[in-house]
Amino acid sequence: MPGVRERKLSIGATVAADATKVQARTTKTAQKHVVLPSEAQTKPLPARADDEESFAHSRAERMTKEQREQEGFRRLTAYCVADGFKMKLLAAFLKREHAVSPRIYDEALYAMYHLPLLPGYSQEANVRSSLPPKTPGGKTMLGNMTDAEELGYEGTYFAGQTDYTTDPEGFIPSSSPPVPTTLRQRKKQQSTPVEATNDFLLEEMTSDVIFFQYGVVVFYGLDEEQERSILEDTINAGIWIGARDDERWEIEQCHYIHDPSVDYPRIYNDFFTLKSRSHLLKLSISHAIAQSTLLATFETSTQSVLSHPSTVSIPRRLASAGSLRLHRSEAMRLTGRLFKLRRDVNLVSNVLDTPELFWSEASLVGLYDAVREYFEIGPRVQVLNEKLKVASDLLDIIHEHLNNGAMERITWTIIWLIVVACIVEFSEVLARLVVDARRSGHHAGAADVVMTAATSAAQPWRLMKRVVTPSPVRLVARIISGSFGSPSA
Repeated sequence: MPGVRERKLSIGATVAADATKVQARTTKTAQKHVVLPSEAQTKPLPARADDEESFAHSRAERMTKEQREQEGFRRLTAYCVADGFKMKLLAAFLKREHAVSPRIYDEALYAMYHLPLLPGYSQEANVRSSLPPKTPGGKTMLGNMTDAEELGYEGTYFAGQTDYTTDPEGFIPSSSPPVPTTLRQRKKQQSTPVEATNDFLLEEMTSDVIFFQYGVVVFYGLDEEQERSILEDTINAGIWIGARDDERWEIEQCHYIHDPSVDYPRIYNDFFTLKSRSHLLKLSISHAIAQSTLLATFETSTQSVLSHPSTVSIPRRLASAGSLRLHRSEAMRLTGRLFKLRRDVNLVSNVLDTPELFWSEASLVGLYDAVREYFEIGPRVQVLNEKLKVASDLLDIIHEHLNNGAMERITWTIIWLIVVACIVEFSEVLARLVVDARRSGHHAGAADVVMTAATSAAQPWRLMKRVVTPSPVRLVARIISGSFGSPSA
């Protein structure tokens, strides 16, 4: 499949890319042991510090991921590839092109693929499922899944203990044999469990894919090329909403094994040891893994924003220069990105919500909580919110600085406007004074000429020589001289 090979991202490249990121989940580097609840929970499991010492870890649990890949252990991989999926269109596409029978559980879509995968029916599909085989009981695997949902999640997943006593607090351990008091319990006791039909022999013939509405896909039992083929088929069908580039995909890679002989199911070093292969169990685990992968996407986005040179330089400038050369639009964009991350983590995404599946399958809540505990979802959300809170405090300082700068500019603008207004008013007053002075001087000079002409009528030419008057005065002087005679007289 050339299209798949072009889009394929090797495991080594993925590990190298992860090495450059901040390891928000300590269980990626530290070997943490979490025991999955193996009994129906009547009270919370007690927290014990010596849990890791009470179990002998298997060879597979002590391996690295690369060693498990070489040994051929089954992959459990989660991809966060988009902002969401069109679930109705996805269900129709998988049924038509991949020949599977998808089952929708609220925000999750479960599909079982039968191996080996075959080439697709059309050019729109790279792969499709093989025909489903019959189980030893004569029912299809889809029918067994329906029975498991009707009867509830039990079978060999729970520890088969026969002795029971009440503990000091008055609780009866759930491992005690249940008394079939209801029709459902009697039917459950008479029916053949899914695991009792040699279903483990069919494990290598099936794989599971679970799509979540918020853009995460979880694969069980497929290799990387097959996973990429299914992802490529769905994106080519226009099912993804807000598709991300391959470089921005968040990938959570683990391994798992089904072993009904183990005492307790557990997780250690990203390796799941399960007693049952029930699809409800995988749905419960997938919900926690999908939330962890989505949270890792938010952590990566937050880290990229907070570690950007433009963001890192802000407190340095404030500490050194005491001022910022930051435009208001840039500050508002940064505020919007951080607020969107905080809103997505706490309000929009399903990271903090308990899935609807556990309202109908309450016995799976303990398993879901144990996987969440292993992936440290609660502490990681708290740390992420603390980071965003510190960033918000920094943004508050930035906005306060920008507001102070804006007020300072407005204040100086008003001051200069007042200065200009004062200069204009002073110029106007000065101009009026000059004009009034000129008018006053003109009228005073004309009155003196008239009085001198009246008193010196006998000597008009002497008057004209001594007084330099404007043209109207000269006219008056000519009239007076004409009345009193010529100069020669």
